[in-house]
Amino acid sequence: MDHSIEKVIEKKLDKLVEEVDNDGSPQTKPYNSIKLVNDVLTIVLSDDSIISKVNATEDDYHAAESATTIGELYVIVSDPNVVSEIAEKDRSERRIKALKKGLVSLEESGEFVLDGDSVYFKGISRSLPQLLVEELINEVSRAEALGIPLNDYDGYQSLKRFFMWCALNPRAEVAHELYRFLKENSFRITKQGFFVALRNVVTLHGSPELVHFISNTYNKVKAVWKKSPDDYTVFLQDGEYKIVHTDRLYNEETHTTTVCPDCNGEGGYYDDGDCYEDEDEWNEGHWVECDTCDGTGEVEPYEYTTSVKVDHGEEIGKLTALYLDLPNRHENRFTDDWTKTFDIRIGKVVNMPQEDCNWSTQDCAAAGLHFTSDQIHYVGCGDQSVLVLINPMKVVGIGAHKGRCYEYLPIMTVPREEATEILHDNQFDTLQLDEVYAVRELDDLQAKVKEGFAKESNKYEFSLPNISSIDVRNIVGSLEEMKAEITARVRMVD
Repeated sequence: MDHSIEKVIEKKLDKLVEEVDNDGSPQTKPYNSIKLVNDVLTIVLSDDSIISKVNATEDDYHAAESATTIGELYVIVSDPNVVSEIAEKDRSERRIKALKKGLVSLEESGEFVLDGDSVYFKGISRSLPQLLVEELINEVSRAEALGIPLNDYDGYQSLKRFFMWCALNPRAEVAHELYRFLKENSFRITKQGFFVALRNVVTLHGSPELVHFISNTYNKVKAVWKKSPDDYTVFLQDGEYKIVHTDRLYNEETHTTTVCPDCNGEGGYYDDGDCYEDEDEWNEGHWVECDTCDGTGEVEPYEYTTSVKVDHGEEIGKLTALYLDLPNRHENRFTDDWTKTFDIRIGKVVNMPQEDCNWSTQDCAAAGLHFTSDQIHYVGCGDQSVLVLINPMKVVGIGAHKGRCYEYLPIMTVPREEATEILHDNQFDTLQLDEVYAVRELDDLQAKVKEGFAKESNKYEFSLPNISSIDVRNIVGSLEEMKAEITARVRMVD
């Protein structure tokens, strides 16, 4: 798979390039004159240089007349020595025009500030890397085409929040390089601005089939089906786990009867109910004959329905409750292959002291918790792959194919042979996966940022490039807007 930056940029700007090509503005011809004498086509370009083609036809002549770029003219004359170079130059010029048009759309959105060749989120003085600008142009254009406000458009919000988290990382390199690294290695970014990665772990206890089933099913219900896990119950039937929607837990059965519904076939009732008049006497009240059945207890046949619980096997529990309880399950125990000291559980944060990590651009042999995407078979050797959520604020190293952080949240186990396929599966929508973790990360965020910068600075004799306290407040304020948005939808556990 080609993950080059040029391919990524080209794909994201295709739509804007097409708009530039069809914007209806007057086009300057790329030539001064065209002549076809006998079978020789001669073209004088706008810079007075001359190109020609022998054995030309009238079709070549008319095609040249209709050409709008120098690249198209060189394709017609088919000069093998320069056509490729000119075509690429032409493509580059069109891309630049498209980029300029896209930058205008960013500025008009009210979310960005343009200063020369640099682009900033309003209120944040750290500039955006070019590749992220390209992606933001694409998302802003898409939101506009769909008529969705940017604040309500997940594609845009995920990128904005991602950069905000990056900017809070004490290493400035993260804000400038992490998006490129993630894009080149096919990582996925979530709605709250985190990213999804893979790593391998070692199984410690027994057979974790239930852990696999719960973590996989919970996340697939959210990410693939886009449904609420609250609506599903887990059962064990014939040795296999399965989930059942609430609507299928009971069947409605229709019955026919002649029993009077008002007196339940008794023919009447006691009007005073059962009561004591004194300690020694029991008073059953006065008998009243039922008017509906005239005291017979029987009426004309009628139908009624009852709800009967369907036998789906042994009920294990509600899917959401089981997932949130995974950290407490005995069989949910894994560790790392290198030190065998980390307590790794699905649903429980794994971390190490930030001060014990060191910044490095190497793939291996550096301190930190390793993660990857396509290179899963070479990272953190073990018998089980897990999908993890990582906050960009907690990244401590960016290599060629692997990265390091000081904290991650394992969210599900995945079959090792299918690990990278899941991240490349467009049906697996990672935007849906991170709400509970986001709420926890937002707690005391400003204090966490201050502590992180202090710890990183203490490791070096020189000063790290910092961001201002105003920037921090603006970024924290922007991120905390999502706290109210999601708090009401998630269930928190200790």
